[in-house]
Amino acid sequence: PTRATEEFRPFIRRLPEFKFWLSVTKSTIVGFCCTFIDAFNIPVFWPILVMYFIT
Repeated sequence: PTRATEEFRPFIRRLPEFKFWLSVTKSTIVGFCCTFIDAFNIPVFWPILVMYFIT
């Protein structure tokens, strides 16, 4: 509070930490599993990847 008449209000996050870590864990597991599926093994032109990393 900046004044004596104001009530203290704690900081409330929009996204709780548990939900953040749960979604990060899920997406990591899904991404890891997708590396073993042949349907996701698409050929990529390497100069385009170089441009992605530069920009």
